Amino acid sequence: MSAVLSNGASHGETNPEQIREWTLFLTRTADKGQRKLDKPLRIAIRDALLRLCTDPEHLGERLSQPLTSVFSHHLTYKGKEFRIAYQLSQETESVVVLLIGPHENFYRKLKNLLYGS
Repeated sequence: MSAVLSNGASHGETNPEQIREWTLFLTRTADKGQRKLDKPLRIAIRDALLRLCTDPEHLGERLSQPLTSVFSHHLTYKGKEFRIAYQLSQETESVVVLLIGPHENFYRKLKNLLYGS
């Protein structure tokens, strides 16, 4: 894992079961993918990643076979679709971001990343 983000929100007097704070990890592939994008898009992706820390189970959609262990979060930037693919670890309450990139060929790249050619 190459990068870690946290949204820095404090829980204060709130019941910890109501607000669950997830830790976010970017794989090297995801980090390299987002670095290739222009700065305003990287900022939009960073904001989306910070939102994912608050509720990753509901902000993304679970993918179908053979990627059922992966969630995908969609965002649009200047009329172009981008995706963030991630997996959840309930035990460590962490979000592992696998891949960030444009929608075109995204799921093919994700399958290759997870299962090889």
